[in-house]
Amino acid sequence: MPLEHERRRFRRYPLRLKARLRQGTREVDADVLNASVGGCLLVAHLNVNPGDTIEVSIPELQVPPTNVCVVRCAPTEGGFLIATCFETAVADEPTLALASSAPPPSRVS
Repeated sequence: MPLEHERRRFRRYPLRLKARLRQGTREVDADVLNASVGGCLLVAHLNVNPGDTIEVSIPELQVPPTNVCVVRCAPTEGGFLIATCFETAVADEPTLALASSAPPPSRVS
C-alpha cells in the first residue's frame, strides 16, 4: 500500500534526461526517468535515505540547482532508483509534456 506522501497529485511524464545531483560535497551524474510538477524519478550512483534533502539540476528543462526531498531509494542494476519530491515547483506541465513528447492533459471547462 502506498504511503500517504507518495500519492500522485500530478501526471508523470516519461523522460530520458541528464541531471546532476549533489549531497553535501558529493556530486554525481544522474538520469531522469520521469518527472511531474511535484517531483522526479532518478537513477544515480548515490545511496540516500527517505527524508534526505539533495540538490538536483536538470539543464535540459532549465532547472537550476534546487532542493528535492527523497521519498524512497532502492538499489538497481544502474545504481540507485531515487524517488523525489520538489520543495518548490520547478517545471510546468507543458514543459514536461514537450520534453517527453507526450500530449499534455486536456483541460476540463
